[in-house]
Amino acid sequence: MYRRYSRGNDSTVSLNQMKRSRIKDLIILVLLILLAVSLVIGIPAVQSKNGNRAAYIQRAQSECDEAIRQISLLSRNAGADSASQLARIRSNLYAIRVISSMNTSENGSPLVSEDRILDIQNTVDRYLTYLTTGMDTGEYQTTLQNAMEELQEELSRLG
Repeated sequence: MYRRYSRGNDSTVSLNQMKRSRIKDLIILVLLILLAVSLVIGIPAVQSKNGNRAAYIQRAQSECDEAIRQISLLSRNAGADSASQLARIRSNLYAIRVISSMNTSENGSPLVSEDRILDIQNTVDRYLTYLTTGMDTGEYQTTLQNAMEELQEELSRLG
């Protein structure tokens, strides 16, 4: 009534079907190995990329914090060292621009828009102009302080 399985010459599976089955199994095995290798290589690369972005954000925040500290040291009545503090603020802005461009080259998007940095640099330039001509700089210091605080908030939202 029931047939007993045996490997004999009367097998219904042809030799071609067995070869196809083995080839299919080998292809699946090779694909699984390739998938495993790509995961082993790909996951650390993605983690490294995310780690670099976090490091860029942290460094940009540090530069922004330093610029805000320098702004708070500026005196409203044109102190003797205000020009050197403005130069430090410009160097902080330059560092943020470089960090943002490095992030752009790695991840495709800048941390901070170039226009925002240029606006802040223009404010620093106007501040310096008013400082050298002896005019009141209080308005530009407030504008500069507000712009840097907005930049700081933008960077903190990224992190």
